[in-house]
Amino acid sequence: MSLNHYGAHCQAMHGAPLYIAETSPAQIRGTLISLKELFIVLGILFGYLIGSLEIDNVGGWRYMFGFSAPIAAIMAIGMWTLPPSPKWLLLRAVQGKGSVEDNKKKAIQALRKLRGRSASEKVLTDDIDDTIVSIKAAYAEGSEGNIWEIFEGPSLKAFTIGGGLVLFQQVLIL
Repeated sequence: MSLNHYGAHCQAMHGAPLYIAETSPAQIRGTLISLKELFIVLGILFGYLIGSLEIDNVGGWRYMFGFSAPIAAIMAIGMWTLPPSPKWLLLRAVQGKGSVEDNKKKAIQALRKLRGRSASEKVLTDDIDDTIVSIKAAYAEGSEGNIWEIFEGPSLKAFTIGGGLVLFQQVLIL
């Protein structure tokens, strides 16, 4: 796996769930993130199956990567059409990097593009207002976290499970 391919894979693996979480309705957020993972695994499986059929030929491994190239190109084009995350726009406004009203309008437009023209104006506005309130509340607390908090309380359990899964995955690869 080349470094460029690995970098693109990492961005899709780590950036996409964040974007999905920031843009999708709460009731289907987990489903959408799980579907993203499913499609990645299916893509790897199909690439492996096609590559394994041609592996005996000289350069047969290229089929495995060639099969995924058109899909990656479609995905890259699709990523350029995505609007900025509404939460990111609102965060910039709260941080003073733009006017709240302008960024609120941009966030509503981005949400409308993501959720379709049929999305209710009231639902979109309420969603944006709730996001602004939660961002301002997070800033109002004023307490900065520190790295040691991951070793306390519920964070420790999540850290242990997540770290264990990553470790187990790497052990299986070896």
